[in-house]
Amino acid sequence: MKDILGQRRARIILENAIKQEKIPHFFLFVGPNGVGKVSMAKEFAMTLNCTSTDKPCRSCNICLSIINNKNPDFMLINNETIGISQARELKEIAFLSPISGRYRVFVIENAENLTLPSANSLLKVLEEPPSSTIFIFTVRDLGNILKTIVSRALIVPFSPVRREIIFSILVERGCPEDAALEISYLSEGNVEKAIEIFEAGNLERRLVPYLDIESLESPDTVLDTIAISLRDSIIRLAGGDERFIISKSYKSMINENRLENLIESFFFIQEIKTLEESNSDWKLALALLYRELEVR
Repeated sequence: MKDILGQRRARIILENAIKQEKIPHFFLFVGPNGVGKVSMAKEFAMTLNCTSTDKPCRSCNICLSIINNKNPDFMLINNETIGISQARELKEIAFLSPISGRYRVFVIENAENLTLPSANSLLKVLEEPPSSTIFIFTVRDLGNILKTIVSRALIVPFSPVRREIIFSILVERGCPEDAALEISYLSEGNVEKAIEIFEAGNLERRLVPYLDIESLESPDTVLDTIAISLRDSIIRLAGGDERFIISKSYKSMINENRLENLIESFFFIQEIKTLEESNSDWKLALALLYRELEVR
């Protein structure tokens, strides 16, 4: 198996399971979105079923069909909601023998989307799965899934991708180095997010006008923009080296703010993101941040 965007620890765990010939039948891939959890699941499925000596070869019929999501023994589920009817269908298929390889592999992406009835329905097959069936759930946080499910799985941790790796990926795709540095910070370890920003041509980050805050559907772009400017301002006020400055183009947010105020505002950004996740009044909090920083 190859490293997936620097996820060496996850790869070693899976490789050891194969070498020891003690392959668990239920895995939980845990970590942020966009760090290669599904790609690693495909690598693992290919390694288990590949017909070549050097596994996975990524060129045999089985490997190619898994890569293209066309293998009858590999199923990727990524619905926003995974209901009871789909869970029952998975259970029925799980007890069928593989068609083309040694194992059937079911990957449920964002398993937090399992409804409570569907999660409970899958418990039995997760506890006593057929010998030729493997389940892989991907989740962002173990706290968002039933403890009874967690207790039955081998946990495989995934980390945010290092900024230097994201920087290199972007530069290889033709992104200018200054923009790649900025995007690698904005992406927060999420490769998919970094590529999306670059391919959308959205290299100039935006601050919406104060009066347009109410029209925002999400504060993420605005908060990321403010975060970079605050970070750079804090470094300058603290006397840091100019080479650590991410963006040379943003208007400084130093104004009349003291260093302590800027630091407080920087941490307030995370509080606003938490408010959004809990469906609380993040727009009011963002308006307060705008006023504090005199952003118009």
